[in-house]
Amino acid sequence: MAEMLLLSRWLGAVPEFLITRTGPAARVGFIPTASSIYSDRAWVDLDRRTLRDQGFDTTDLDIESMSGAELSAALDDVDAVFVSGGNVFHLLAAMRRNGCADILTARVLAGLPYLGASAGACVVGPDIEPLGLLDDPAEATGLESTAGLGWIDEVVVPHADGIVSGRAVVDELRGRYADRYRLRFLDDDQALLVSGDSRSVIAS
Repeated sequence: MAEMLLLSRWLGAVPEFLITRTGPAARVGFIPTASSIYSDRAWVDLDRRTLRDQGFDTTDLDIESMSGAELSAALDDVDAVFVSGGNVFHLLAAMRRNGCADILTARVLAGLPYLGASAGACVVGPDIEPLGLLDDPAEATGLESTAGLGWIDEVVVPHADGIVSGRAVVDELRGRYADRYRLRFLDDDQALLVSGDSRSVIAS
């Protein structure tokens, strides 16, 4: 049964989610891949630091350089996985390139708690096409399909309050894609809690 916390920006909901599933001082596999194409990764550093301040140990998992076997072994040593934000198209391309998508899917569906922030939340839905208004698809290399991981049937749209990308872009996304996809808009202080078939939006 999948246990997921899909965050827009802030990580306030993380402690309760993790502690109730893993106990305190969980070991978290931290995947920063979505931001690897940028020189400024301040938000990733903030996420990593926030998790540590919340009492969790983090270990970076560089899925762009790891083989599938190395990733599987690394996941054996963590209690949960956290996928940080950046460009969701680049993230999906990297996940597909070395089999990470299949490995993560198997682990999460088997019960490994998954936390995704921004791009890390978007990638789990049925398709990332609508996110092309928030991220630049041209920054991804070798992405042949925008089909997402498909763990849920909703396209998560982060930063829906417009603080990051502006309200006009969010409104355009809604107008262009609401009739084609089931969209889940999350403000920066919200998260989507997924526990099996149950879903609820919570403060974060």
